[in-house]
Amino acid sequence: MKYIFRGRLCGRFCHDCHEPLAGIKLRIYQAIQRKDLALLAVADPSQTFHEVNADEEKGKNKLLIAETVLDANGNFSFTIDEQSGYKGEAFDVDFVCGTGYGKPRPPKKEEFFQFHITTLQPQWRESGVDKERVYQFGWEYCIPAKWWCRILQKIDRWVICGRVTDCETDRPAGGVRVFAFDVDLIEDDPLGSAYTDSNGYFRIFYTSADFSKTIFSWLNVEWPAGPDLYFRIESASGQVLLNEPRHTGHRHDRTNAHNCFCIKLCVKYDTPIDFPWFTHVGNYNITTDINPSGLTIHNRSFASGVGFGFFSAIKLSGFATKKVPTDLSKALFYRFMFSFDGTNWNPVTETQSYHQRLKVGVRQIIWGGTTAFQDIVIDPTQPASVPDSIPPDNSPNPMPDHVLRQDANGWIRVDQVGLDNGFYGPLLWVNTNTIVPGGNAQDPGDVAGNNPVNPKNGKKVFFAFQTTDDPSNPGSPDFREQSIKGVTYINNWSEVRLLTLDELTAGGAGGCNPITTHAHVHYTADHELIAGWSLYASSAALPGGITILSPGSSGTVPRGHADNIDLASPGTVNPAFNLWPSCAYRLGLSTRRKLTDGEDNDLGSLTELIFCR
Repeated sequence: MKYIFRGRLCGRFCHDCHEPLAGIKLRIYQAIQRKDLALLAVADPSQTFHEVNADEEKGKNKLLIAETVLDANGNFSFTIDEQSGYKGEAFDVDFVCGTGYGKPRPPKKEEFFQFHITTLQPQWRESGVDKERVYQFGWEYCIPAKWWCRILQKIDRWVICGRVTDCETDRPAGGVRVFAFDVDLIEDDPLGSAYTDSNGYFRIFYTSADFSKTIFSWLNVEWPAGPDLYFRIESASGQVLLNEPRHTGHRHDRTNAHNCFCIKLCVKYDTPIDFPWFTHVGNYNITTDINPSGLTIHNRSFASGVGFGFFSAIKLSGFATKKVPTDLSKALFYRFMFSFDGTNWNPVTETQSYHQRLKVGVRQIIWGGTTAFQDIVIDPTQPASVPDSIPPDNSPNPMPDHVLRQDANGWIRVDQVGLDNGFYGPLLWVNTNTIVPGGNAQDPGDVAGNNPVNPKNGKKVFFAFQTTDDPSNPGSPDFREQSIKGVTYINNWSEVRLLTLDELTAGGAGGCNPITTHAHVHYTADHELIAGWSLYASSAALPGGITILSPGSSGTVPRGHADNIDLASPGTVNPAFNLWPSCAYRLGLSTRRKLTDGEDNDLGSLTELIFCR
């Protein structure tokens, strides 16, 4: 019997702005038996929320059931088995937050605080998994702003959370950059900047040190306690859309701003403007689904798994507008750049692209005398079409693609005839083997039963997204490079998978000569990102199966395992080798890598030997 408790936690800055409690440590404790326990278990968490003092925390230590760390989206999961002594009763839910929470540079000496959220009586739902009784319960909670903002103030974390819209239409202004400033005596303090998302929302985080400094060492204090705020907003190209005068910071609603400050701003657009973005590698969001090392942190459809690297051909996806946002009379060109260190960059050209047809858009044309839809494709194997040209109606012949090709520097021009306002989805298909080569990882000196002589590794690769109106003019005022980069860890090496059986070939023996006394097996499974390996044996003579009991014969730990075993040794297999009936047997080693192309994972592979007993 086991209990699975899953959920998600967030903290509110205001009613429509919140953040996931990423990296927070969550603890559950046995609830202390008391008369009001039933009332506490049904009470609103806002009434039970409090900071846990040192004495209370010390008293809870012996009651701890389990603890975990929330992921980047604030998700958590506990699996509690019978050995913990838990039997489905109410428990306390606490979390621990340090002064380094959410800060790019945590303090050298971090202080931690514990907070009690609630006493929870889960409504367990029974489900059967592998004939084991399993009880599940899900719970989501967002800490109210009155509590979360107090906690942020305690750890000196300040936030401006806002939304930018069009002043006339109230449409969200996505992709604009918001700058926040604090009015100061001598020189105003820049507090930070952030781009708005597609819904116009932005968040700027800072600390008291960002607005409390002055040029006078004896006056290193802001009075009153909070900053006096004013804002500037720029388009992606740097065009100023809003420039508040500094005296705005002296208004009553901007003076001494709270550490959680929420605001709505508006700008005037002559025409609604869309902005190009690079957003995904395959199905993985570059901002939330991939960690700084380039490995996946979430499951995404058929590309599922945590800690996966990338291999083979990957699709770089996003939104490429028809026009450059800074001049709606000019067609937009885009390209991707790659780098191994984030400093030295090279364009992704047709040399690095995957030479297959990639559909990026659709056009409406006339074919067969009626409305039809023509695919817009990037395809290095087809001749390029004349830009923006409409093919003549040549039915009943097959409709041709409208073909785009990269130029020598990797630039692609967005078709101006396509439906919608540009390309949304895959923008380029990249053959990662041309950037991080791989292949057969086995070297001539590798021997089954030993670790590889020269184990192979991949590389971290950064991808940048650039747009312009004129690829021939590097200094074009309409040139833009997206500040958010994609990070991938690429490994195109095969796993080293070696398997031999001495008795199969010793003394000139072959597969038709029965193996009787010993079966000396040597195997090696190795890869930097191995997902799993398994040494197995099977035969029609043993329909109940054969279990190899030798430690390390299967596992999921990188880099894998290498060993030499005798199947005839006692305790190595079940049933024992001397009990195997005379018959043909299959001995195999299967491996699978933690690699994905963003849409599908590595399927794994195997090596098998056939012998007679």
